[in-house]
Amino acid sequence: MDVFLKITLILIVTYVLSTYAVLFAMTQNSQTVDYNAYLRRSPTPLLTGETLWESPWSFLVLSEGSSITYEIEIPKEKQGLWNIRIDYEVFSIQILPPEISVYLNGKLPFSEARSIPLVQYWEYETTDFAKNRYGDEIIPSQKIASDTISYVLKNPNGIDKFPLWFNLRSPRVTITLIVNSGKIAIKRLSIERPKSLTKFSEVIGKLGIKDSEGERRIITLQAEKPFRKNEASVNAIPVRSPDTVPYNTYNLLLNAFGGSNWKQPGQFVIYEFDVPEEGYYKIAVKYRQDTKPNFTSYRTVYIDGDVTYSDLLEIPFEYTPDWRVYTLKSLDKTSDIVFHLTKGKHTIAFEVNASVYSDVLNSLKSMIDYINKLALQIKYISGGSSDKNVEWEITDYFPDIEPKLKSLINELEIIKIKIAKINGNAWNAEYISLNTAQMFLKRLVKDVNKIPNKLDMLTGSTGSVLSELSVVYNGLQEMPLTIDEIYIYKGDNIDKIVKSSPFKVFVEGFKRFVHSFKRQENTTFSKSQKENTVMLRVWVNRPRQYVDILQQLIDNDFTKKTGIYVDVSIMRDEGKLILANAAKKSPDIALGISNWIPFEMGIRGAALDLKRFSDFVEFSKNFYPGSLLPYLYENHCFGLPETLDFYVLFYRKDILEYLNIPIPNTWDDVKLILPELQRNGLNFYIPLSGSSSFKAWMTTAPFIMQYHGKLFTDDGLKTALDTPSTLKALKEMTELFTMYGMPAQVANFFESFRKGEIPLGVSNVNTYIQLMIAAPELRGMWSIAPSPGVRYGTSIERWQTGSAQAVAILNDTKYPMEAWEFVKWWLSKETQVSLVNRIVSTYGIEFLVIPSNRFAIDGVPFKTEHLKVVKEQFRWLQEVPKMPASYILEREISNIWNKVVLEGKPLKVAVDDSVIIVNKEFARKLEEFGYYKDGKPVKPFRIYTIADILSWYMENTEDKGSER
Repeated sequence: MDVFLKITLILIVTYVLSTYAVLFAMTQNSQTVDYNAYLRRSPTPLLTGETLWESPWSFLVLSEGSSITYEIEIPKEKQGLWNIRIDYEVFSIQILPPEISVYLNGKLPFSEARSIPLVQYWEYETTDFAKNRYGDEIIPSQKIASDTISYVLKNPNGIDKFPLWFNLRSPRVTITLIVNSGKIAIKRLSIERPKSLTKFSEVIGKLGIKDSEGERRIITLQAEKPFRKNEASVNAIPVRSPDTVPYNTYNLLLNAFGGSNWKQPGQFVIYEFDVPEEGYYKIAVKYRQDTKPNFTSYRTVYIDGDVTYSDLLEIPFEYTPDWRVYTLKSLDKTSDIVFHLTKGKHTIAFEVNASVYSDVLNSLKSMIDYINKLALQIKYISGGSSDKNVEWEITDYFPDIEPKLKSLINELEIIKIKIAKINGNAWNAEYISLNTAQMFLKRLVKDVNKIPNKLDMLTGSTGSVLSELSVVYNGLQEMPLTIDEIYIYKGDNIDKIVKSSPFKVFVEGFKRFVHSFKRQENTTFSKSQKENTVMLRVWVNRPRQYVDILQQLIDNDFTKKTGIYVDVSIMRDEGKLILANAAKKSPDIALGISNWIPFEMGIRGAALDLKRFSDFVEFSKNFYPGSLLPYLYENHCFGLPETLDFYVLFYRKDILEYLNIPIPNTWDDVKLILPELQRNGLNFYIPLSGSSSFKAWMTTAPFIMQYHGKLFTDDGLKTALDTPSTLKALKEMTELFTMYGMPAQVANFFESFRKGEIPLGVSNVNTYIQLMIAAPELRGMWSIAPSPGVRYGTSIERWQTGSAQAVAILNDTKYPMEAWEFVKWWLSKETQVSLVNRIVSTYGIEFLVIPSNRFAIDGVPFKTEHLKVVKEQFRWLQEVPKMPASYILEREISNIWNKVVLEGKPLKVAVDDSVIIVNKEFARKLEEFGYYKDGKPVKPFRIYTIADILSWYMENTEDKGSER
């Protein structure tokens, strides 16, 4: 017995120690320092311009998850900070650039090394811009250039003055590169240091420039025709101004580059030009910066890939509403910079550079982090209460809070001075926001014990210290610029303001006004008439940006392949479909419509049954089965999904790590973490907490599906809200608010998530895009996971709705086969991927749509880790099947929630009341369609399930097998 006890004790101790070791290792890994802290612990960087080590040239193709390791011996005198340069070629075709992780001796040196994006070059397939049917120029297709790229690894934040420094401090170092996303061929890795750049003023006397008086030679580059660029969304743009070159009074020409899309740090564009003879040249840019008033944008200028002088690191382009020709000047602006260029081809590149504000931005980031942490600690102490009648002695908990806030006020004063000096004035929006933040801090510091009662002034979503500092942090990194022409010239300075006379502007405007009365010829209609071919009329319920791209794709692909012409029109109101149908003027196809419209039109004979086509079932396999449910009716299918939405769990990594809260997988997990969140003044969000009193299917149906509830009885003629499984779902849906304290109303989840009030929540693609674009201060501090669900054995069912817009063929079409061919082309994997790429590359990720074709999801430009989560969530996509009176069921479930949560009514009473109302409306509405007669059921109404759709696929496979 003693031996047994000893063995048991040894096993227990061993288990505890091993568990502790694992937890310790995980903790150490999770506590990897950020880059700024890493630099503070490292020696001073040296700018020697030397190369320490280069690998032999190779050609090793690495895809996602692959890695390569280099072993380097470093002499003791060379140990210290170095940059890493990689020569590689890109083989992936995704919009987002490849991404790698860098490990030194098997460990991440700093947190940013976990995710370092490389660059990839984009080029237009042609710079002879094609025109649309109305004579306006359109952005051409783009492709990833197949050049070898030599790139020094840089911080993803884009605001550092130098590339990433890696501390190589041991005699033997292993460098491991792991490809997180994309596909690249590694050709060489180099360890190097940048050289110290000289000022132009220090070398101007040594250049021996001959007097070029009287000599004038100008090489003009059209900015809208770049040689290369590193982001697909930075493009040529049309500017309707007689001061731009080229210009047309009546049509939009792509005659400039950049604009509001060319503003993020790290975005660059390259131009190629020929120099006819060797000599010294100046470079001037015709630009306009009218997007951000009183703000100076900065660019780094590269000649043949190098920064010739330190003056070129931060070239200022001051605010000007008019076009201005500006010659690149020395740092003190006393002389034009002169470049020695040999005869032949050269390149010039312009890169958005916010490093001029790097110190300011780092200080602001530290302030934002401090305020977030302070607010979190205060909420922990106060329990999130902001009752003004409660008095606090906050200095007992934070003895240094008053001097700390005073130091922030003083630091903001220093930042204001720096911004005014860099920007050249103190009238820009960022400076004003700093004044506001400073004012709020001064109010708070008057009585720091009142801060728990005034927490909104510190961290509110608007009008607070945190919101104003975030505005400044984001704004200083946005540096828009529009350029029209670039001049490489000899001779006298050509700087000037380019501005047409008021009379010329009036004449041009008057000519366009008169021209607007002229009927614009539709070239598609004309060609169709001339060639006597089919022309489909397609109405699209989307903004013009999408419609323009759709028409380009149709003209360049569908019409060329099929000979079928398509006329696309914008439908600003879905209700026009009903009016058009009544007037017998329906289009052939409707795109971008709400997913309930095809069913409503189909049961009234206005939408075409797609199951009539022999290849429908086979084609429908391109979609998630659950996304087809809203379009089914009595063995008919009246539409198909066009785009999807997703509902996933968003979480703040920094807050969860600080509170040691795990990511919940089930609703039981959510209920377990809610007390800890609420103890810290925080909470959890689900779409039911939205500000609208009407709770749509997307907010209520997931609970019913996850708990295996039923909305309809087996015959489809009555509701099943009062069945045990559905009651269980409704109970969970309401008790999360009545018993577990979830907020009944959240005005804006994005803002609450951003300022840390609600660090976890279920939301959709709109929140994802907002976080990607509008919250750079949270970069690396948030992520997503599959939505919480309900555990059944070893699996968790995470059902969520997810279809967004739909496609339908109208029943009045004269060309059903041609319309079906168009729908199949439009919803095919190739077209959907092309659409996503074209939208994002033209207008940016803020216009992103998620394609409905499940094989096209891989083409969505998300991070690999996020894309995996989205694809996993789509496995649990299930829409609510439709029936003629389903609107009343949706409304009454919403009413049940409102009555229980807001009015305190018992759940069973609320459900019983709603069941009576729903069944009465079901009987009334279904009698219209022949399911009831004189108030009595005549025949069942079939409610489709995912199992029914899967059975189609099985039958279709069996039929194909028997044909063989």
